[in-house]
Amino acid sequence: MNKKYESFARILPLNGIVRRLAIRCSLFIIHYSLFISLHAQVPKGVFLTDTIEIGKPFQYSLSIRHRPGIDILFPDTARHFPPFLVRDVSFFSTRTDARGSLDSSVYTLVSFETGPMQTLRVPVLLLRTPTDCTVVFSNSDTIRLRERIQTMRPDTLRLSTNTAVVSLRQQMNYPLLMTILAGICLLAGVLLLFFGRNIRTRIRRYQLYRQYQDFQRSFARLTRGIGPETAHEDAGRAVVIWKKYMERLERKPFTSLTTREIVESVQDIRLADALKEIDGVIYGSVYSDQTQQSLRILNEVADDAYRRSSVQLQEEEVNQEERL
Repeated sequence: MNKKYESFARILPLNGIVRRLAIRCSLFIIHYSLFISLHAQVPKGVFLTDTIEIGKPFQYSLSIRHRPGIDILFPDTARHFPPFLVRDVSFFSTRTDARGSLDSSVYTLVSFETGPMQTLRVPVLLLRTPTDCTVVFSNSDTIRLRERIQTMRPDTLRLSTNTAVVSLRQQMNYPLLMTILAGICLLAGVLLLFFGRNIRTRIRRYQLYRQYQDFQRSFARLTRGIGPETAHEDAGRAVVIWKKYMERLERKPFTSLTTREIVESVQDIRLADALKEIDGVIYGSVYSDQTQQSLRILNEVADDAYRRSSVQLQEEEVNQEERL
């Protein structure tokens, strides 16, 4: 009997605690219900469309009816609208009638969530005094996400082995090509700006060397096997080649000058006898042992003129390098 009394003694305090908690909760619920019923109704939040698309705006309406003397604070757009983002808000003036005052607003929202169903429930503050307020939550409203891409799941995970190879046409990367060309042009401009004269001088020296090599080959081909039978033709062609080459080096009209004028222009005592000997071969077909010697003198005169021009270009290049 003593043990039974002890168990009842333990149960009775526990039942008393539960009873007190239940009474407090009931009083709080009654008080809250009375406050809401006396001061305001539950806020009504409604999506103005049934379905939405990712990234496209849609509207959400929030309204609450309350007693005229109550101040209302609508939810913070930065904290109370997840998973939605608030893009714009339109507030409407308070309308008061026999049923009380009505405050409402329309929010323009955007969603980037991929869930098929999305729900929103927001809080509204009822200001009783400047230091006391009550939070009232709106009803929960749900909106459905409209899927643009319809995926068809395959019945099997086996990969296809009969796929045909599709050849792709090569395309020119025009932006890259234009960038490369612009870089080349810029580099060429910098080189010409700082080394333009030096480059041009080197090009002229190379051209002068190539012209000298061409003259030597042509002149040697005509004079190598010259004889009494072909002397007047080969000597005439050799003199024409020599005059054209000297005209290019000295920049004087050798092809239109007489023998006397050429001798005065070149100022070489050997050249007068050599040209007279060759004129006799060309116009009189008088071939002698001095014919080959006269042709060699013409070649030596051309060689001296080439060396003078090459030295002159080299001196110009040295002067340009010293200026830089």
